[in-house]
Amino acid sequence: MTLALVFSAAMRKPAVILALVSLIAVACVHVRPRELFIAGPAGSIHISDGARGPGLQSELPVLFVHGNGANLTQWQAQLDHVRHSRRAVALDLRGMGKSAVPANGDYSIDAMASDVAAVADALHLRRFIIVGHSYGGGVVAAYAAAHPDRVAAVVYADSTGNVTMPKEAGEKFIAALRKNKDAVVKAWFAPILVNASDAVRDAVLASVHETPVDALAGALVGLAAHDVSADVRAFKGPRLAIINASLAKNPSSFHSQFPEVPSREMEGVSHWLMMDKPDEFNRILDEFLATVR
Repeated sequence: MTLALVFSAAMRKPAVILALVSLIAVACVHVRPRELFIAGPAGSIHISDGARGPGLQSELPVLFVHGNGANLTQWQAQLDHVRHSRRAVALDLRGMGKSAVPANGDYSIDAMASDVAAVADALHLRRFIIVGHSYGGGVVAAYAAAHPDRVAAVVYADSTGNVTMPKEAGEKFIAALRKNKDAVVKAWFAPILVNASDAVRDAVLASVHETPVDALAGALVGLAAHDVSADVRAFKGPRLAIINASLAKNPSSFHSQFPEVPSREMEGVSHWLMMDKPDEFNRILDEFLATVR
């Protein structure tokens, strides 16, 4: 009897049909990505949450945190990729993207970390992997240091380290930023947008343009006042830094400040390396995720 005839005969039995339907349902587990808002400590927080594929319950979720003046769409290639095998979540930090401007005007690193905590609690993420880009690396470092029981591992994507800003120079820069945000940002970002495609450059600058200047300036001031190194060194779990090779030797870079954190370099990318070469970034991320249990 041929395989086709066997299958045809089996399909006449209701029990077999039910079993096949159940098998197909299990193999095609799908949780449609959803956008939602939760009540954060100082205003509503915008979230993207979703997953698809068979490994949803057995694999640790991943939570992505963007940089200053950005929004969660900068992680879209990673969200689409990771969601094939596990739950992936991203949020807009306060005052950025679709999240509310904080009622209390607090843009400190600890305040941003409290928003991450609110998202993790609202979505019942008991234990998860957290990924932060640029300024967002400082936020995830603060969250991981405060909640080591919740964080299984940390990925720093071309993350910030400690930022020193002499008072007079800092005040002058913030004043210029408030006076003409787009022009200052264009000059500020020019060196770190080298190697970016036109599409990536346009997306980055558009995101900053849409960010209120209070949020952009407040986050920068908050970062300068925060000891990122204490947070990075407080977390003892698995860590990985994915870094732009051309920026790695800069004395202010994350890699220079924290050479003890295992790292992987990417060539020919801008500071927004996850947007420039998403396939390569995703491959590095996958290799790390596979080691975290």
